[in-house]
Amino acid sequence: MILKVGYTLMLGAGLLLLGYGGYSLAKLLWRLPGIPPFLRWVVLAGAAGFILTLVGLIWERVKEVRGAGDHD
Repeated sequence: MILKVGYTLMLGAGLLLLGYGGYSLAKLLWRLPGIPPFLRWVVLAGAAGFILTLVGLIWERVKEVRGAGDHD
């Protein structure tokens, strides 16, 4: 039980750190001079798509692993 709580806290901290890094990168990209607004939106939309795809793949893998244990 304590091990699961520890893993959950580490995973949560890692996700928060990644989120803050993404936020800082988006903020930096938004403030850089010389980049057209259209290109800024394209980069942000691409990054959001990449993140959503990655989360979806991880979610499907977790569902596969949990479903494999039910067949035994």
